[in-house]
Amino acid sequence: MNRTVVIFLLTTLISGTLLVVTSKHWFPIWLGLELSTLSLLPLLSFNTWSRGTEATLKYFLVQAFSAALLLNGATLNLWISGNWEITLSSEPIVHSIITLALVIKLGLAPCHFWFPDVLSGLTFNNGIIIACWQKIAPLFLITNLNSLIVSELIIICSILSVIIGAWGGLNQISIRKILAYSSIGHMGWISCTIFFSIETAILLFTFYILNNVLIFCICNTNNLYSLSSLSKINSNPTSAILFILALLSLGGLPPLGGFINKLVPLSIFTLNNSLFIIPFFIIGSLISLYFYLRITFNTSLTLFPQNSLSLLPIRSTNPTKQTLIISALAPLTIWGLLLIPSFYLFI
Repeated sequence: MNRTVVIFLLTTLISGTLLVVTSKHWFPIWLGLELSTLSLLPLLSFNTWSRGTEATLKYFLVQAFSAALLLNGATLNLWISGNWEITLSSEPIVHSIITLALVIKLGLAPCHFWFPDVLSGLTFNNGIIIACWQKIAPLFLITNLNSLIVSELIIICSILSVIIGAWGGLNQISIRKILAYSSIGHMGWISCTIFFSIETAILLFTFYILNNVLIFCICNTNNLYSLSSLSKINSNPTSAILFILALLSLGGLPPLGGFINKLVPLSIFTLNNSLFIIPFFIIGSLISLYFYLRITFNTSLTLFPQNSLSLLPIRSTNPTKQTLIISALAPLTIWGLLLIPSFYLFI
């Protein structure tokens, strides 16, 4: 695709998200969501293979359906309250419709079925946009819906997402599907934290983006698409070590940085006397850590005997842009545990 066209589409994508973040009326919010979706479709459909076309079509249908639900909820809110303000009326039906639309857009359970299928049919570069950038607008809308019904529904969906995100990744052999179920679980952690501390949820989401971008870039650079292809990364020990550390960090294994995304929310739930949430989140975290360890073992224990000198290149002879991104994000992922004191400032 022409570079100018790509820059134009990415600019439109960013503009649509910024329109959602800066608007206080439902119609501009719906317009920004549609603008982001329509600008992303040409980037996704650039893949000519059938699986990519199928994933693009699924993504379009799901996003169009959720946007229609959101517009219907906003129109019903206009009919009841008489304005387009983002604040909702007291009608439970309005809360339910808008919450359902946001749950679908975030890929939270039980409306998560589209997300693994879509992400497994796209390239890793497009997967970064779907799994990271496209989550910003729905999460921002959740933070603005100060309603008891919305909070209860989102918390229930978050608990289901943590359990299903962990359980669904157990029997997968596709790395993209494993990352998709991991994203579902992490969205459950972040969405539930929003109603107790918005500032902490923003920091957790930022660290989630940094960690996922690191893993997606490593997978894209080394062409890692399934568990059977993990032996490819052993030819580059630096990438193999960073990949293992990033996965364990994503699973929340201490003392790596991803442990923050587990420890801080549990502390917030405890301080707010929401102890009934904690067992579900701990069980989901332990189950997800199991399949992260499985990927780690497949990466480190499938190396065939060969000359050790050939496994230690001093530097890359042809560094790419993604290699530079990996080098920049690796310290944030590995040493992120040092940021725990700053996280507790927002509790």
